[in-house]
Amino acid sequence: MRRLVVNHIVKMRRDIYRKIVEAYKNNTLKKELPKFWAHIISDEEFMDRRKFFYEREVIKEKIKFALGLNYKKVKDMELYEITQYLDEILEGASDLLEKENFMEIIEILCAECPGGRYYITELCRNCLAHPCTSVCTKGGIKIVQNRAQIDYSECINCGLCASACPYHAITKLEKPCTLACYCEVIHINQKGRMELSSKDCASCGACYLACPFGALETSSMMLQVLHRLKREKMIAIYAPAAITQFKRKASVEQFIEALKILGFDEVFEVAIGADMVAEAEALHFLEHGGLMLTSCCPSYVRLVKQRWPEFAQNISPIPSPMVMLAQKLRKDYPEHKIVFIGPCIAKKKEAIENSTPDYVLTFEETAIIFEVYGINVPLLKGEKTKEATPYAWGFATTGGVGEAVRYYVKKHAGDTKANSLKILSANGLKECDKYLKEIKRGKLEVDILEGMGCDGGCIAGPGVMVDPISSKALLMREVAKMKQNG
Repeated sequence: MRRLVVNHIVKMRRDIYRKIVEAYKNNTLKKELPKFWAHIISDEEFMDRRKFFYEREVIKEKIKFALGLNYKKVKDMELYEITQYLDEILEGASDLLEKENFMEIIEILCAECPGGRYYITELCRNCLAHPCTSVCTKGGIKIVQNRAQIDYSECINCGLCASACPYHAITKLEKPCTLACYCEVIHINQKGRMELSSKDCASCGACYLACPFGALETSSMMLQVLHRLKREKMIAIYAPAAITQFKRKASVEQFIEALKILGFDEVFEVAIGADMVAEAEALHFLEHGGLMLTSCCPSYVRLVKQRWPEFAQNISPIPSPMVMLAQKLRKDYPEHKIVFIGPCIAKKKEAIENSTPDYVLTFEETAIIFEVYGINVPLLKGEKTKEATPYAWGFATTGGVGEAVRYYVKKHAGDTKANSLKILSANGLKECDKYLKEIKRGKLEVDILEGMGCDGGCIAGPGVMVDPISSKALLMREVAKMKQNG
């Protein structure tokens, strides 16, 4: 499970979000947008002028994502050119808005990222045997000034030299984004920079977290949501992972009140939808039997459809908890717009594909909005949550979905059937892929395969505010308390 590190890129993104929301709140966004970068960095901070101009350009590009724009359409536009479309952007009516792919690469930031080939490190001892030169079939390694050097014009990246070196002095340095992307949708283009195949992207956000240059970004819906809150009836629904995001400083009950203060007419926990999904999947399994793959994680579902189409028919036909609850609320509150708040980037694409909910915010974005609007969550009295079971709240971590389905199988078919269920939980897309491979080969016998795109589940999503390892311990304690209290 990953650790949450608040590095310079995270701080920069949060600063951009903060200043954008402040400008919107103060009704100065249109006026300030052309030189908005100056509100985030100052040339006085940098002794190296080149570094200043570099960071300025980085911020200018990232602002486009914070506005919710389709980067492919606006990457060649200056901020002052975007100003004329700002009213339409806020209304959600502009053709410049992102409406399909929520993960893009800022190409200019990829130029400095090395990788994709072998390098000889300082560990090279210029040993007498020179096994690296002996195994190289292309003569790609030479001894120059008592050190081995790779002639990249001859090197074919076979790796024989690395495997032969007794000091492990030769290593292949991969680009962090390609290492993180299990769907293999990031490739080097003709310019030597990375490009992403949006069509096959699972939107898990692994590359977004891995890139040390901040070259991968996701479009935000913050401004569109804030603009609607002033004008329309709105409902907020929040993911079960919320129980770990505010509990150390504030309770979920206080989080609900904060959303009401912000302007939402109603607030519901998606744990209600999780109960609905778990029961529906239990009934589906009892009726049809065979292998069933869970449907709550859109990244997992996309991985199955792309890499294992033969298992696509085994995916549960039940919508995810977010979509299930949003569909119900659409009927109960037909005049309201629905906003999902959670830890996930993939939910943005899932919402578009299912035409509900209307908007998706991350916990990170929501926390920034609270800060700018002066809503101090820990000081609020709080409002009671609705009636969801502890098993539904467990959806936030790997294993929780399977446990919830088992609970409802037991409820409808008894202990014997529930206890005999073979449920396997997969942590991250790599493990999902591994188990599917073993199932296909007949090496693994499973009734239900629960898949989570993030290692650790939703509490480790790209939009969280709390370290996932701490979150897991907190979630386990809270769910245990709920079960104990009945």
